[in-house]
Amino acid sequence: MIGRGTLLWLALAIVAGAGLFHISYRVQSLEQELTQANRDILREQETIHLLGAEWSYLNEPTRLAELTRRHLTLAPLSAEQMVRIEDLPLRLPPLIAETAPLKDDQAGVRPSSITTEQASPPAAAQPATSIADLIKRTTP
Repeated sequence: MIGRGTLLWLALAIVAGAGLFHISYRVQSLEQELTQANRDILREQETIHLLGAEWSYLNEPTRLAELTRRHLTLAPLSAEQMVRIEDLPLRLPPLIAETAPLKDDQAGVRPSSITTEQASPPAAAQPATSIADLIKRTTP
C-alpha cells in the first residue's frame, strides 16, 4: 500500500504541474497580446507619419496660393473701404419694428394697436448708436 505521505506528495505534484501548465499558457497568451499591441502601435505610428506627410503637402504655401487665386475672388483693400472705428455703429438697426411685450391687461389687444410710446423704452435707456457716442457718455 501507498502511504499517506506519498499520496499527499503525488497530489501536490499534480496540482503544481497543472498550475505550471496553466501559467505557461497564460504567459503565452499575454505574449501574443503584447505582440499584437506592438503591431498596432507600429501601424498607428505609420499612419501618423503618413498623415503628417499629407498635412505638409496640403499646407504647402505655393499650393494654397494657387487654390486661393483659383477659387477666391480676393482683391487688395482700397482706401474707400477703410473707416475709423468711431464711425462704426455699436449694433445693427433692427430689421423689423420691435414691439413691447404684452402686459396682462393688454392680452386681447393686437400689437399694431400699441402706440410707439408704449413700445419704445425711455430715451435714457436707448443704447448709443456709435462708439464715439458711447465714449462721450462714459467720459466725465
